[in-house]
Amino acid sequence: MTLISLKKLTWNWPVNKWLGIISLFLASCDTPKEIGENLFSVEVGLNYSDTITVKSSTILMDSIYTGASGTFLLGSYYHPELGYVSSGIYAQIANADTLRSKENSILDSVRMSLVYKAYMGDLSQRQSISVYKLKDSLSRTVEYLANSTSAIDPNLLTKYSFIPKPIRAISTFGDSLQYDTLKFLVNNSVGKELLGVYKDKSLIGGGTAFRNFFKGFYFQSESGTKAALLSFSAPYSRMTVFWHNPGDTIKYNLDYYFSLTNSYNTEFNARFNQIKAMRAGSLSALQKPGNSISSTKTNNITYVQSGTGIATKIELPYLNNLKGNKNIAVNKAELVFMSVDKIDLNNTIGQLTLLEADGLNKPLRNSYGYRYVPSEGGGGIQTANFNSNSNAYTFNVTTAIQGILSGKISNLGFILSPALTSNSAGYTRLMSESARFVPLNATKARLKIYYSYIAK
Repeated sequence: MTLISLKKLTWNWPVNKWLGIISLFLASCDTPKEIGENLFSVEVGLNYSDTITVKSSTILMDSIYTGASGTFLLGSYYHPELGYVSSGIYAQIANADTLRSKENSILDSVRMSLVYKAYMGDLSQRQSISVYKLKDSLSRTVEYLANSTSAIDPNLLTKYSFIPKPIRAISTFGDSLQYDTLKFLVNNSVGKELLGVYKDKSLIGGGTAFRNFFKGFYFQSESGTKAALLSFSAPYSRMTVFWHNPGDTIKYNLDYYFSLTNSYNTEFNARFNQIKAMRAGSLSALQKPGNSISSTKTNNITYVQSGTGIATKIELPYLNNLKGNKNIAVNKAELVFMSVDKIDLNNTIGQLTLLEADGLNKPLRNSYGYRYVPSEGGGGIQTANFNSNSNAYTFNVTTAIQGILSGKISNLGFILSPALTSNSAGYTRLMSESARFVPLNATKARLKIYYSYIAK
């Protein structure tokens, strides 16, 4: 890698700053001979611009939160470099309306309805899902991770094989129910169990008692298949029990939801996606957090992927060469990352965050979670949106680079990750609702810096 520099002496807006310095010298001089003598005996540079080489690698992070999201991820997806990504679902259910079955009610069927949101992969391939009951209730307070688990009843309720439907466009009124829905029957034993509690008033209305009685479901996907990773809407998906009563012409049904947010039942969002990755190719060496693979071994491409912990670490090995024997004032600094050509925008991560790295290829942490590079001019989380015109993410890092060059900030590199979120306590973490990814062109990663200087 080489250092590319473009330097041009210009006299524009930074001149005001130096005129102030000159006026200070004028005010302190005693004789005309001394005017500006000391100032112009040193080299002064205004508005220099440099492009600094960036060293990139792909790393593996941990602690990816997937609980309480609005999306169910189910299925298996394959990418030649990233390998296989599969996901299963752990979720509780509850009814909002009261169960009004009777002692002699006859079960007709139990149907699961999962509402499509999006997908990754090949929709033409047949795939299957298996459904089991949970043995333990999910916690309403635990923040589940992508590798979390819960006890499962080994008795299979349903195994459903299907070819995924294409996603239809949303209606002009924005009604999510216009999406297509994956529908399949569930073993009648579930319905009989639910109808059988018709006498227990603590159970027939849903709520805490019901969730402790009926623990929930585990949806298991086939791993290692080149099919599709499907995204379903948790708030709109549901299970419905259908029944009738002898001698009654009315057909009854009751919906059990995966997400309840009404004021009468605050126990909602007890669910999480369990995401598994089987990496392939050059990235198969990423086995545990902190592992790193140089871009020189991945065809000059690094990756950032949501849900699996894949991130890009960058280092600025030549940044301090900029100082030399000069005092530098950074006017503006930008880190620019460009994707490879012809990416699939439907599967691209729309927003990235810049984290501070430690010496072990992991993000630094403090009492508030991940240490991120603050937004310029404020203390919030700095993010960069993907610009589809330039195929780039751009971060304003002026303050961070000035701190590094002045020696006030020690830096062991940055980590480019999916955007951070904060929980109710303000703790910053990575939370995923997808397996979207972006391949970055390491040869085009660069730090653009505009600065002024005075030689020491």
